[in-house]
Amino acid sequence: MPTPQKVTAVEELTDKMRRAKLAVVTDYRGLSVRDLAALRRSLHPHQVDYTIAKNTLLRIAARNADLGSDAADALLAGPTAVAFCYDDVVQPSKAISDFARTSRILTVRGGMLGSVVIGADEITRLATLPPMEQLRAEAVGAIGGALSQFVGVLNGLLQTVVGTLEAQVEKQGGEAAAA
Repeated sequence: MPTPQKVTAVEELTDKMRRAKLAVVTDYRGLSVRDLAALRRSLHPHQVDYTIAKNTLLRIAARNADLGSDAADALLAGPTAVAFCYDDVVQPSKAISDFARTSRILTVRGGMLGSVVIGADEITRLATLPPMEQLRAEAVGAIGGALSQFVGVLNGLLQTVVGTLEAQVEKQGGEAAAA
């Protein structure tokens, strides 16, 4: 019979898994309390919950959240902490990867992007993406450039039609004057 604390913990973990766009699974073994506090501080501006939980509770929560339990089970071995990212997935990935690189203690095992299990190398690739604002600006710039070229082509066609009409009017005007 599960204790009320464990039931509450599973409910909270299930809710976090359902809401998270990205869940990064890490091995925090060897980190001091000061290191964990520094990591949490670096993740706080990105709306990330960094939670240490028992693997059994995480497995139950993953099952309750309808996530692939077999693939998720592979990530849950040894001391586990999960970073639940709710808004952006790039900036938290950068913060976690940078912390893992500088501390050399924290290990990224992988994660769940939506309901897809990804490895540590995919988390690193996510960390190399430009920020969302920059991606949006590049998309708007690409669309704006294409629209500008389209307007230029239409303007050129319109000038050709106007030039042809003017030449036709001159020709008709020249014939009318000669008659």
